[in-house]
Amino acid sequence: MNTDQRPQDFNFTENLILHALQFSPEPTAIYSSEDMVIRFANDGMLELWGKDVSVIGKTLIEAIPELEGQPFLPILHQVWRSGVTYSVTDAPAQLIKNGVLMTNYFDYEYRPLLKPDGQTFCILNTAKEVTSRKAYVEQIQQKEEKEQALIEEMATTVEELTFTNEELNASLKLLEESREHVRTIIEQAPVGIAVLQGPEHIIEIANPTILKIWGRIAEEVIGKPHELARPELKGQPVNIWLRNVFSTGEAKINKEFLVKLRHEGGLREAIVNSIYQPIISSGEITGVLVILEEITQQVLDRRRSEKDQQMLAMAIDAGGLATFYYEPKSNLFSGNALLKSWFGLTAEEQLDLSLALSSIHGEDRERVMHAIYESLRPGSNGQYFIEYRINDSKEIKVRLLQARGKVFYGSDGEALSLNGTLRDITEQKKDEQRKDDFMSMVSHELKTPLTSLNGYLQVLQRHASLSENTVQQSILAKSVKQVGNMNAMINGFLNISRLDSGRMLLEKSEINLKKLFAELKEEMLSTIHTHIIAFKPTDELTVIADREKIIQVFQNLVGNAVKYSPMGTTITIACQQKQANKIQFSVSDEGIGIAKEDQEKIFERYHRVQNPQTGSIAGFGIGLYLCKEIIDLHQGVIKVVGGRGSGTSFIVEIPQGIH
Repeated sequence: MNTDQRPQDFNFTENLILHALQFSPEPTAIYSSEDMVIRFANDGMLELWGKDVSVIGKTLIEAIPELEGQPFLPILHQVWRSGVTYSVTDAPAQLIKNGVLMTNYFDYEYRPLLKPDGQTFCILNTAKEVTSRKAYVEQIQQKEEKEQALIEEMATTVEELTFTNEELNASLKLLEESREHVRTIIEQAPVGIAVLQGPEHIIEIANPTILKIWGRIAEEVIGKPHELARPELKGQPVNIWLRNVFSTGEAKINKEFLVKLRHEGGLREAIVNSIYQPIISSGEITGVLVILEEITQQVLDRRRSEKDQQMLAMAIDAGGLATFYYEPKSNLFSGNALLKSWFGLTAEEQLDLSLALSSIHGEDRERVMHAIYESLRPGSNGQYFIEYRINDSKEIKVRLLQARGKVFYGSDGEALSLNGTLRDITEQKKDEQRKDDFMSMVSHELKTPLTSLNGYLQVLQRHASLSENTVQQSILAKSVKQVGNMNAMINGFLNISRLDSGRMLLEKSEINLKKLFAELKEEMLSTIHTHIIAFKPTDELTVIADREKIIQVFQNLVGNAVKYSPMGTTITIACQQKQANKIQFSVSDEGIGIAKEDQEKIFERYHRVQNPQTGSIAGFGIGLYLCKEIIDLHQGVIKVVGGRGSGTSFIVEIPQGIH
């Protein structure tokens, strides 16, 4: 047959696909927009809903009002926004069928279909009713629970055997009367059990659990003396204990005992709880009952958890942090001893949410309650951050706290708890205020001599102009420029106090960015000789912004790049149209970079990165803070990218302001 003579491909149109889905045996529906408008539902889905085709074109909640209060709409909205498929099994749903509200169970999936830009344009919903399957599984679970109850009952019986010889002997008599029954119980026991007979400790019974712990199979050990069947115990005290129990009749109990066991031809270390109980028949010791439970993983997990808890407690204590826990469902609120002391309580006294709120300064209380509500609100990012004051009744003073927290969710997406820490920043804020006051005072004092210096330079400029001395004119022009830069830096200090008082205003005008970049390039190339300053070509772009403050942002970012990158490396400055009505600036260097843990704090006032390589670099820690405040006033964003050792790029985006 000629392989080139193939059947004509059928044209799979959208209508044909929907037509095919209509006859799919699997219930299927398609929703569009965040309102979840039903665009398609095949017969299977309509039958599942108990609805007819009149629901097509309606929103899901209009078509099926009984879904109100059930989790489906919030899940659909989350799938729409995140673009991540959600699937679940055995999920209950209440639907009205033939006028009766019924609860059935379904496996269903919400699969977002995405545009090329990653945005969701519709959600494909497939479902399958599994009510009968769930009922069957529940029957199986009930049966397993009954069997487990029997096993637990047997375990309880075995445990009781270890407490008194009298109970043990009575149980052993029962074993003799119904050996097969007891063997069955022992076989199913969740702990390891072995029966050793006679002074040679012949292994008569060993259940699967103990064989697994020993690293043996039944054929290797049953009917053999314990010491010969398990040579790996040589040099360990187990056989000595067995001989002592058999000779003295006194039980031996060990907790968290470290033993070396056979494993894949070698030895492994394990941690076990063990009981060696004498078996007494007609007043004579006839053997030893061994009960063994391996707890290696549990002990290691517990020790690891204890170590983590100790390290966490040390970190919390060293950081002077108070911790809190709030459970919205029960309204339970608790905290550590430090938190209680801040709220005027002893470590033994109980702290509840109403008492904590009553201690918050009256002007801050409503703001704190709103922040808690917002963090717990469905659809929020679950983050809680706020600064507020509390009234310390014992010390009769106001304490300023900074709270950080995170919401933890259950499998159903419901907020379970809000956990976090509180930090006393009273002294920190006072220090910041003292710095602000000092810089404001110094800045005001510097402006007068700086103004005089600027006047003298301008006089010299006129003389140089009259004498047509071009060299002096060039030097004096650069000096005046530097005086202007210094004046701008002093104004930056003054801007801090203006920001705090809300008096920093923008003087916006239309800026030609190509011309601005040319001026910045000329200035920086004439003043920076330690690094390579590379300006990427800029298109003819304009923006409505405060020219002087945008220049101040560039000067701060380039100044930081010079300070924190090696001499001779390149600093790259770029400007581009990011998207409609958005302008993006960037300043990138080849320096030491900024660690991830510092990137969240880099724009905080007075924050300086703690790095041995930056120990000798001077600075007040306000440059980036001021940059962020200026960009915020322009309704833009500033962010930092890059990690430690990989250089740093500061990205600024502001609205173009021109239509």
